[in-house]
Amino acid sequence: MTSKPSILVAAIDFGTTYSGWAFSFKHEYDADPTKISGRQWIGGRSVSLKAPTTVLIKPDGITLDSFGYEAETRYADLAAEESSEYKRWYYFRRFKMLLHGKMGFDRKMRLEDETNKSLPAKTVFSLVIRYLKDDMLKTSRDRLAKGHLREDEITWVLTVPAIWNDAAKQFMREAAVEAGIKNENILIALEPEAASIFCSLLPTEMMAEGGGMAAFSPGSKYMVLDAGGGTIDITVHEVMTGGKLKELHKASGGAWGGTQVDEAYKQFLISLVGNPVFQRFQSECKEDHLDMFRDFEIKKRDISSENENNVTIRLPSSLKEIFEDETKEDLLNAIKQTQYADKVSLKGDKLRVDASVMKGFFSKVIQNTVSHVKKLIKDRRVRGISSILMVGGFSESKMLQHTIKSNFPNIRVIVPHDAGLVVLKGAVVFGHNPSAVVQRVCKFTYGVKICDTFNEKIHDIRKRKELPDRSYCDDIFSKFVEIGQTVTLNETTVEKSYLPQTDDQSGIDFKIYASTQKSPMYVTDEGCVNLGKIDIDILDMTVPLKERSVLVSMTFGGTEIEVRAKEERTGNSTKATVDFLG
Repeated sequence: MTSKPSILVAAIDFGTTYSGWAFSFKHEYDADPTKISGRQWIGGRSVSLKAPTTVLIKPDGITLDSFGYEAETRYADLAAEESSEYKRWYYFRRFKMLLHGKMGFDRKMRLEDETNKSLPAKTVFSLVIRYLKDDMLKTSRDRLAKGHLREDEITWVLTVPAIWNDAAKQFMREAAVEAGIKNENILIALEPEAASIFCSLLPTEMMAEGGGMAAFSPGSKYMVLDAGGGTIDITVHEVMTGGKLKELHKASGGAWGGTQVDEAYKQFLISLVGNPVFQRFQSECKEDHLDMFRDFEIKKRDISSENENNVTIRLPSSLKEIFEDETKEDLLNAIKQTQYADKVSLKGDKLRVDASVMKGFFSKVIQNTVSHVKKLIKDRRVRGISSILMVGGFSESKMLQHTIKSNFPNIRVIVPHDAGLVVLKGAVVFGHNPSAVVQRVCKFTYGVKICDTFNEKIHDIRKRKELPDRSYCDDIFSKFVEIGQTVTLNETTVEKSYLPQTDDQSGIDFKIYASTQKSPMYVTDEGCVNLGKIDIDILDMTVPLKERSVLVSMTFGGTEIEVRAKEERTGNSTKATVDFLG
């Protein structure tokens, strides 16, 4: 974590569907925290401060060819050539979800591209981060050069979902280091927190219908619903005196983002033409496939639960031709034999789809989201929330907005303008003010595996181990914090003293565990997962074993866990590193 104020803060919002960068200078932040610069990305009819999270890597597997809209178009052009050469290239899209939901994974894991070839995941992530870093520096070089900015004067902020675990955060940090950013210059920002911080600074006129600043007055409680491409990420905040934020409930959510709607649309098309036809179309007509889903991306934002009109979708002629070549059937007649016979019609390249079918693409996402929010609102810690703040690109969907508003009529729903950009801009603000969120809630019970003198009154006989001079109990869960516990920024949560087991032991290695239980007895109990390890050096091996105790402290109030260790006899700090990746 950076410790000194930076002249410039640059944020990289690495999203499932879209990614981008933004920055502001310290003097700009001091004058107007919302004054943030970014790049406009152009692709087809779209102009945005974020580009598709799509990367094309050359056949050598280490050289990035292009990113974003350019990568999409370039790959389609390569595939259109009368050659299979393009299959040697690596084409990755929407791959961030690889890091979602895994309690434990290693830094050697691999990532499969669109043609099932694989590269180390760290390579792909770091190439994207490097591209965005270099693009920011190159695009902004005129402004940056005026002050001859040094690398150590820039704080880089990486965004991650609040529901991600510690291994995923460490993976992103290591990918950024591999991309050429110094570890001490990196901050991790939690996406819904960043959005909340930014929205608290906006004037009333920058908030959409249902807006206003009452949600951000001291004492007010509100829910942040960050709807992105991959996940729905939810936190609950209370505003404290001075505008600082306190988290009231541990981050929660699930893989219910906008890409689930895209997948439902894809399955609808497959039900019309059949999987073999669709796979051939996807392989042979990449440009048409790309354009079709770009068009749907725009359309899905306008689909509303109140809309009863049919929706027109342009069906590429190439898809129709492949269907007729494969099946020797007329597509219109074939559609009449499907479950959508009365819901879908085809005229030329125009597919007319009943509104109920289009709304159905959202059903799974909406059911999961509404059910989860209803469950949260019943929690005693969340009672009294006055507003739901909807942010993230998927929050721009009228369907999702209307559903949230209709299901929670007594709670004000706030959707800021450019909801898809507030996380990116908020990450810049967070970089200038990392202490904006002063209290957070633990998502798990954290502890380490230790051994202790065996006590037959409390210990399981199956855990008994023998040393030459004594018996000890193995696999004990030594708890530091518990699930649901409120922890404060920069405040040491707990300190514990530990001794090595043998005379020749020059260090203490702990395995760190997370549990969904409040007070597990052993690390083998149900709900316990090994996250990684803590390595602590013992500096003085000359003193007796009983005087080599090490005081270990953990701080949980930030966006990442910090560990410190010192020898109790001398007070000297000793090396302590946490590794959540195997």
